[in-house]
Amino acid sequence: MKKNVILLLCGIGILGACNSPEGGVDRDTMDEATADTAVAYEDERGRVEADGAEVITVEETYWTNIDWDAPETDDAAMKEAGIEARATNEYNIYTLDDRVLFDTDKAEIRAEGEEKLQQVADALKKLPPNAVIRVFGYTDARAGAAYNKELSKERANAVKDWLQNKGNVAANRLSVGAMGEQAPRATNETPEGRQLNRRVSIVAITRAPQP
Repeated sequence: MKKNVILLLCGIGILGACNSPEGGVDRDTMDEATADTAVAYEDERGRVEADGAEVITVEETYWTNIDWDAPETDDAAMKEAGIEARATNEYNIYTLDDRVLFDTDKAEIRAEGEEKLQQVADALKKLPPNAVIRVFGYTDARAGAAYNKELSKERANAVKDWLQNKGNVAANRLSVGAMGEQAPRATNETPEGRQLNRRVSIVAITRAPQP
């Protein structure tokens, strides 16, 4: 009984240190945390770092230099599903046609789109656990630039939320890029070109950029 009381008091003391300035919490660092104490911070990034897999950090400019024409992978399942998969030794790219994910001018993911996103989520789980991921949304140029930007943002956020809530991808690894009509892959003067421009690309950086 005495041992249990001592353990309880120790536990209270630890929590007090986390919540009180007098407890010296400003001297604590996530690098020193174990997987158990990281839970007390209620911080997903802390749990990842405590497990020895600190999420990769990149400069914002890195995202603007992604090579969208990187070599295609030989993933037969992705090709069969109509998901364009490309990769370099630093990142993987998964691109989906907007018709698969959304109805016209909508940002709610269709049932068929969920099936495709599940395949992407499964692929992401096979990558290093510290990979940082950004969802890019694109539109064609038929509507106004402001409208296109907002629609691409809503769609990118819908995919991000799906990956987090249904694909079990940690929220701290995810971000969005609302591109609107920027960076078209083809001409906006033809239906075929506009279709190529309406897309969502999911980029997972798997290796920290070399200086």
